[in-house]
Amino acid sequence: MNQKRHYLVFGAGAIGTTVAAWLNDGDVAVSIFDKPEISEHINQHGLDIYHGEEPQKRYKSRVTAYSNLDEVPTPDVIVLCIKNYSLAGVSQLLTHKYGKDIPIVALQNGVENQKILPQYFNQLIYGVVCFNAWVDGPGVVGYQKKGPFALGHNGGVTETQLHTIVRDFNQGVETQAYKKLADAAHSKIVINLTNSLTTLVALHENDQSKSKDFQKLLTTMTYEGIKVMKAAGFKESKLGGMPGWLLITAAGVLPGFVTRKPYLKNLKKLVVSSMAQDIIVNGAGSSELESINGYVLALAKQHGIKTPVNSTIYEICKEEFTKTPFKPVSVDFIWQKVREAA
Repeated sequence: MNQKRHYLVFGAGAIGTTVAAWLNDGDVAVSIFDKPEISEHINQHGLDIYHGEEPQKRYKSRVTAYSNLDEVPTPDVIVLCIKNYSLAGVSQLLTHKYGKDIPIVALQNGVENQKILPQYFNQLIYGVVCFNAWVDGPGVVGYQKKGPFALGHNGGVTETQLHTIVRDFNQGVETQAYKKLADAAHSKIVINLTNSLTTLVALHENDQSKSKDFQKLLTTMTYEGIKVMKAAGFKESKLGGMPGWLLITAAGVLPGFVTRKPYLKNLKKLVVSSMAQDIIVNGAGSSELESINGYVLALAKQHGIKTPVNSTIYEICKEEFTKTPFKPVSVDFIWQKVREAA
């Protein structure tokens, strides 16, 4: 009988918790790593995840959690479920313990991880997370839908290695191998651009479904993002039910009433984002603003694409996200800033 492959999920946030729980359903051994207080809670109470539309139906998963790497059984694969701004420090810790050749699955938004991680590891698989999830408390996570994940690499990994990990993931959650990793990652970045806006207005607390001004801001952000990606040479990658570029373009150029129905449908999918978790829920001083919005604006400048709405919202975020405590701003305030910058 073959011994189960051991996956160490590093980080018990929204993605790490769901990955650990879903992988635990498959023929793999799973453990999770986080701070002592979080690990202790998980070991006492297990992981508790639920679909956002059915919060009363909780799925319990018993996964051993650790806060000391010396106590962790040697993993076959490490799944990094931490933010880009934590990668360097964590990578130093992991390479010191396991060396540079430990296989890594990196599940971060954006592409900044593709610059950081090769400095520390030789076998890297990058993932695009095609769903939203949020943390209610230690080990308690809600998710918008179950997957999928898109996994790919930039070399240093054989196709056999990639497909073995894709197969393991598929035992618990839909996962696909993507050869055009750059297109998949940049298609997701277009969608992630709106995290800054939804955080600014605290969308998870303040319903904006009736606001036509909010609709215009949101749709213009993604439309500008598509123009930047096309100018930079990236192509659309169809990802797990996310809005396609044709729909986004139509919403960006047509009158709002024409695309109102699909807009409202997609608006319902915008639960509390990872950026809102950092800024509003956790009160953290760091966020993915630079690795998502800052990155796109740098691409726009490089290729001569004007992005007035994205640029304005980025500047507002830089100012507002540093305030303690963070207070949401109004859509009217954002529009005023957009007009001033025009």
